Amino acid sequence: MFCNNCGKENANTAIFCASCGAQNSTGTIQSSPSSAAGRAELASIGRRLGALVLDGVIGILTLWTVWLIWSFVVYGRGQTPGKQLVGIYAAGIDDPEHRLSWGSMFLREIVIKGLLFGVFLAIATSGIVWALDFLWALWDSSGHNQTLHDKVIKSSVYKVQ
Repeated sequence: MFCNNCGKENANTAIFCASCGAQNSTGTIQSSPSSAAGRAELASIGRRLGALVLDGVIGILTLWTVWLIWSFVVYGRGQTPGKQLVGIYAAGIDDPEHRLSWGSMFLREIVIKGLLFGVFLAIATSGIVWALDFLWALWDSSGHNQTLHDKVIKSSVYKVQ
């Protein structure tokens, strides 16, 4: 079972998390960190990578104009064009059933992922932070497969049901 606080796996009968020490008030630990509401399933790293590649290809082929217009339409569904094509969406880790709002998606995709990690920190670190941002999901220990930009906005990516 997984801790409600940090997402680490614990024994089914654990009252306290072995990792963070948080007490589980109900005496049971939820069965999966990605299923707080019972139905949301985390998107695989492969699907996330596919969405990232599709976003880049669509952007480059259309000189970012079609991608930008399409993005502004689907941001309200917690998606980018690539995410929409591969069937995934972004949502808060505390409520994966409710997709991010348009404003949260704009903040996540344009401001944090694009400008902060993709431009400013990438230039300052010769691209190291940009690469770490996307690779972070490979070893993320929160149980939510989060990238660094996900951690900043407290979101993750889930499969469309």
